[in-house]
Amino acid sequence: NFCFPIPEGLETEKLGLVPFVPSLHASIIAQCTDAATWHYLPFGPFPTAQALVEGFYEKRIHPNSGDTLFVGYDKTQTQNQNQGKAEGTPAGICGYVYTSPSDLYTELFVLVFPGYRGTHVASHMVGLLMRYALDLPSLGGLGLRRVQWSANVHNHGSIGLARKMGFRVEGVRRWARVLGEGGNGVERRKGDPRGECPGRDTVGLAICWDEWE
Repeated sequence: NFCFPIPEGLETEKLGLVPFVPSLHASIIAQCTDAATWHYLPFGPFPTAQALVEGFYEKRIHPNSGDTLFVGYDKTQTQNQNQGKAEGTPAGICGYVYTSPSDLYTELFVLVFPGYRGTHVASHMVGLLMRYALDLPSLGGLGLRRVQWSANVHNHGSIGLARKMGFRVEGVRRWARVLGEGGNGVERRKGDPRGECPGRDTVGLAICWDEWE
């Protein structure tokens, strides 16, 4: 139910993206991620496919027309997968969230599986999503004017990746999210409705169409 057409053939020579299908990919993601994968996020971990579908996809992604997910397959690996007609091995998930067709902006969501961090996977997933979002329709893109990126202030890897890909820091939103009890955040506020959970300061970054061109 994404508000824009779901693209096909998003790939580089090293990585391909296929649309996330719960029946095909939920078990893969549950198997490939661990608690540390979700450490900086306000949701997760999801130890089983059912937990991931119910707690993440059905709760946060599927109901929102501005959100959609992809699974990234590392094509440099020799193993072949039949899921989603993908070639390679599953290396991460990514997608668009908070997309607005009227205001022409979206935000990227990127999660790299353990074992693929520090490789080409993250930059190739981000680059493919940026290209489809920011290229004009005449070039096969959506022609959006702005792509956003939000990162836990403690997640220096995420912030560094965004800056490497051309995103500019625009500021810090203090106490922007509530994390789970074990999340990496800022000091809890004792006595509030979620006093057992730390907060999250969020670094906001963005790249706009004129910088892209």
